[in-house]
Amino acid sequence: MSSSPLAAVVERIRAEQQLHSQVPGFDPENGNEHAKYLFVLEAPGPKAVATGVVSFDNPDRTAANFRAQLQEAGIDRKDIAIWNVVPWYLGNGEGTRIRSALARDVKLGLTYLEAVIQAIGGLRCIVLVGGAARQAHVRLSHATRARILSCHHPSPKVQNIMRGAAEENIAVFRFMHDTP
Repeated sequence: MSSSPLAAVVERIRAEQQLHSQVPGFDPENGNEHAKYLFVLEAPGPKAVATGVVSFDNPDRTAANFRAQLQEAGIDRKDIAIWNVVPWYLGNGEGTRIRSALARDVKLGLTYLEAVIQAIGGLRCIVLVGGAARQAHVRLSHATRARILSCHHPSPKVQNIMRGAAEENIAVFRFMHDTP
């Protein structure tokens, strides 16, 4: 039996996609069902699979960058939930390298994203993090009343290529926090 509506969504994905260890759950340190803000990234990386949770506490640079940006913006982790538009690992068999999400991955992942949104009762804002997540915008626009924003992906690759990306993300997060 599930301990929460979000845990039930995770269990459903694992069962339907037959990807039990490749679908990490929600970080229990975050607000999750009680979140105001849902951050939707692309897909879980190898560290999320290894730890079993989608978290900015995972031991990788993307998680560290994301944590630092949220902290700089003054976002409390009890106000957030973090998920992925594609909720399963898209990498190689060794778990060392993730591939980019394809349109078909995103389309399938969207069916589950709507269930995640429904499980978060007081959701005020969804932030689509990166290009793959932004593919969800149109579908989410008619699936929720929550405000939808977007920002850059916090991966080192994006942050190093796009000068000012971290500062722009922080500005988006502050705007989200300061806007009712």
